[in-house]
Amino acid sequence: DVPHPTASSGFELLKVGEAVPAGKFLDQDGKARTFGAFKGAPVVMTFIYTQCPLPTFCPLMDRHFAALQKTVKADPALKTVQLVTVSFDPLTDTPAVLKRHARTLDADLTRWTFLTGDRDEVDEFAMRFGVSVSRAMNDARDITHNLRTAIIRADGTLAKVYTGNDWSPDQVIADLKTLGAKP
Repeated sequence: DVPHPTASSGFELLKVGEAVPAGKFLDQDGKARTFGAFKGAPVVMTFIYTQCPLPTFCPLMDRHFAALQKTVKADPALKTVQLVTVSFDPLTDTPAVLKRHARTLDADLTRWTFLTGDRDEVDEFAMRFGVSVSRAMNDARDITHNLRTAIIRADGTLAKVYTGNDWSPDQVIADLKTLGAKP
């Protein structure tokens, strides 16, 4: 298990019930967004990069989110749920690249948003969820990372964080319904 950052490192892990920081991003349309813009709707959020070569990492998160999108669209109890994918590779994942990526996933951009932004700001935001990103010195696109997926309540507070890739869309749906993620 990776040691948790300490308060002295400046990056304290968010705890369940704490408010998610605002964060500054650009969405797939190049519009400036803060995470606070999602307040009022429950959010399921994950962190990826589009060039990830490991099928059980970022591409699996994309497939899980595509499955989640189908379920939340079909279930009236979940109609306000928003999906958010944050890229920690702004060098490659420009808004235009994210928009193309969204199209390949058949993402409904009214409920599934793709975010990128300043690398340091994205890293700082992601670290609060326990995301660890390290880039090769000789190629900033060669990225080693772990996986975190979070449920955020409609009031903007953290409800749950899934570690790694062993969660299922069904589990997230069940947790959305039981964790008070509904508005």
